[in-house]
This record gives sequence, C-alpha cells and structure tokens, in this order.
Amino acid sequence: MKKLNYIYFVLLISTLTISISSCKKYLDVNTNPNKPSTITLSTLLPSVEEATANSHYQVGFTACLLSQQLAAYTSGPLNDDQNLDVRMGGAFASLYGNALGNNNELIKLAKAQNAPFYEGVGKILMAINLGLATDVWGNIPYSQAFTGAANLNPSYDVQQNIYTEIQSLLSSAITLLGLPAGTQKPTSEDLIFGGNASKWIKTANGLKARYYMHLTKKGVANSAALALPFFANALSGNVDDCQLVYNDRNFNPWHRNIAIGTTTGNFIITHSKKFLDGMNGNLYPGLVDPRLPLIADKGAAATYNGIQNGVGTGGNTNINANTFFAKVNSPLFIFTYAEQKMLEAEANFLANGGTATSTGTNAATYSAYLAAINANMSKLSVAAASATAYVTNPLVDVAAANLKMEQIMREKFIITYLHPETWVDVRRYDYNSSIYKGIQLPTTQSPAMGGQFIRRAMYPLSELTLNTSAQPELKPMTDRLWWNQ
Repeated sequence: MKKLNYIYFVLLISTLTISISSCKKYLDVNTNPNKPSTITLSTLLPSVEEATANSHYQVGFTACLLSQQLAAYTSGPLNDDQNLDVRMGGAFASLYGNALGNNNELIKLAKAQNAPFYEGVGKILMAINLGLATDVWGNIPYSQAFTGAANLNPSYDVQQNIYTEIQSLLSSAITLLGLPAGTQKPTSEDLIFGGNASKWIKTANGLKARYYMHLTKKGVANSAALALPFFANALSGNVDDCQLVYNDRNFNPWHRNIAIGTTTGNFIITHSKKFLDGMNGNLYPGLVDPRLPLIADKGAAATYNGIQNGVGTGGNTNINANTFFAKVNSPLFIFTYAEQKMLEAEANFLANGGTATSTGTNAATYSAYLAAINANMSKLSVAAASATAYVTNPLVDVAAANLKMEQIMREKFIITYLHPETWVDVRRYDYNSSIYKGIQLPTTQSPAMGGQFIRRAMYPLSELTLNTSAQPELKPMTDRLWWNQ
C-alpha cells in the first residue's frame, strides 16, 4: 500500500445505488453530468456499503476454503486450498482500495458537516472493515493509512490496538446514532437500512458482542462477560439483519463471480466434503439438513458429495443460480440475527462454566441455540415442517443438560456459510475435530506448513514491495494472530 489513492465508487448514482436503473454509456467529450464534481455524504455512504459487502465476498472466498466450507478446483484457489502462499490480494485491494479509504472520508466529511447519522454509520462500517482486515493479516495499517502522499509507508498497528479501536468506533457510533439526525439523514442512499438509525444501533450492539467473543483465548469468562450485556439491545429478529440485497442490474458477487462461471463449465470452487458430510448424514447418521438443497445443487445425483480439501477434483455439487446464496438478487450477509443468537449461546455456555469438552448448560444457552437454528431456517425459507423435523431431531434437540460446544459450533458453521466469521471460529477452537467433526489437514498441503493448520494470510506481494513498513510485519502462515494466542 505505497500510496492510498481513494477510489470513489461514485460512478453513477444508478450504478452505485442498487435500486435505481442504470444509464446508457456513450462517448461524450463534454462534462459528464452524471459524475459529481464534489464528493457528498449521499454518494459516499452507498459506495462504502457496497465496498464493505464486496470485501465480505473477497475475504469469504478464501476464508471459507481455509475453514473447509468450500474446496477448490483450479490453480489459484487450489493453491490457497493447499495452503501454498496464501495472500488474499483481492481482499486487500477491496479493503484498502475501496472500503477503508472511502470509509475514512465518509467519517471525516460527516464530522465536518455535523452529520451524526452518517458519522455513526461510517464508524460501524469502519469497525466491520477493520475487523475483516485484522482477522486475516493480524497487524494492519490504520492510524497512518489515510494520509496519502504525506506518508507513503504507513506503519502497522498491532492487532490488540485495532480491537480496542473497533470497540471504540462501535461505542461512538451508538452515541452518535442516538442524536437528532437533522437534515443530514439518508433514505434510499442507505442501501442496508434505508436510514433507520435504530437498526444500525442494534447492529453496533451485536457487533460489540461479536468482537468481544473473538477474544475467548484472552480469557473465556471475561470475553463472555463483556459480550453478554450487548445482546439485549442488539438484533431482535431476521428483520434486523445487516445485509446488502442485490438485484438483476447489480448482481450478488457470488452469482457474478462463481455461479455464472459454473453455468459455462468454468468451475472454480464448490462445497467441501467436510461441509456437506456434516449436513448429508455422513458425519451425523440420522441427521439430514433441510437447508442442504438450498445451499448446494447436486443436479440429478442421488447424494450430495463434496470435494476433499486440497485435492482439486471430485464431488458432484455446484454453487450456482439455483442455490440461495448465489442467485442474482441474493442478499450478502454482514451480520445476522442467527449469527448473533449463536454468539449468545456460546457466550452463555462459557459464562455458565462450559468448555470445549464439557456437557450441559443453562436454559439461556439452550434457548439461544434453538433460536439461532430456527432463525436461519426461516431466513433460507425452509418449509416449516422440514425445519421442525430438523430442530426436534434428537441429534439437534439434545436438551440443555446434554448440550456441547460441538452442537453450538456445528450449527454456527452452517449459519455462517460463505461468511469470513467461519474462519475466525475455526481458528479460535484450533481446528478441533471434536468440535468441527471431519476437519483435517488439506490433502497435498504445502510441505512448508510443516503439517500445521493455517492461522493467517501473508501480506500481498504488492504491499511488501511498495510499503517499507510491511516487510518487518511478515510472519509465517502458521503464526497465530494476537487473539488466537
């Protein structure tokens, strides 16, 4: 990141805002009336929201290979699947080229114009994007990252300080969004909540709990105690989900980048064996998940078979336009009620003295666990009878006295399908096969890994080349992040 040139997504309001028709393109040597001469809050906000959603796709693409929800067919992704020189350059470019720079400008401009709604939302989005970046690379440029030519070699902030900043941004956002918005309040320009401050406040509270729960390795009881108070003021149902909804002019990135290629025989990634075996009855005989046909398309095959990570061949399922997450107009999840309820279940389980291997918990834990599953079933529009049959299956409805962390994280693994959070969780629990049944080292894993699971990505080569501050920060992919130590 030698130089942060802010790439504003203010192409046309039509292209930027997902609900407005696109305009015709033609050569015009005169002034383009569709191109704003100045950057405004109403153009910055949707650009940051779109970039944030795209960054979730960019990070999730590789993170879900590394957490073994997905497996790869072809060279580039297959290298990542085999843990060979994982750098996630596309994610870095999305975060630093589009999301974080514009995010910083949004906050600055909102503060200068005394627009608390925009500033508050900007800080929530900044916290989310910082979380994405630091959970991939650990130490990242932040405090010196947005000065442009004044500092072409921004230093790296340590992850502990980034986490402190994330919580500070979210706390400030909650305060700001509680103030009168005045005339500087978006409606349709807010692509996520349409200018609803209360939903943003709920999101900020839920995110505070999420990022506290990332720190379980720093103290289980403390992380749970810090997280629990925020659930009361967080999302209250699927209607509050923080997500970006696409349409037939602005395609969901999983559709645009994966599903379209699948229809033309350009296979890149698909479902892993570990992921499908956890849903098709192989790992849990007698438990077949009704979400499976909504997540994976097996065509005319009799059973759902995924690819073993690191192999590059096999399997019979696809991520295509028939699947929930890769339709043209599918929402891209940023933070959902289902994830939040599973976080609440984990926090209560740990606060009640639970461990990775213990059995039994309290009513609050069990209630949140079941609520999370039901919410996700509803979100994916699973038929009511099928959802009930699954939730009442003895392997799911085990009763509070028999609940284990395995069940909580098994269900969260499905709930966070295609989301970067999955890799955070898998690393927090050390790729534990007692919790993540079926997880194992990738076949033909890079010998440089020494038979260890991957813990972080390396910095992109462009960053190492252009930013002299980057090289000293470089660590092997087996090195644990601060929150994982």
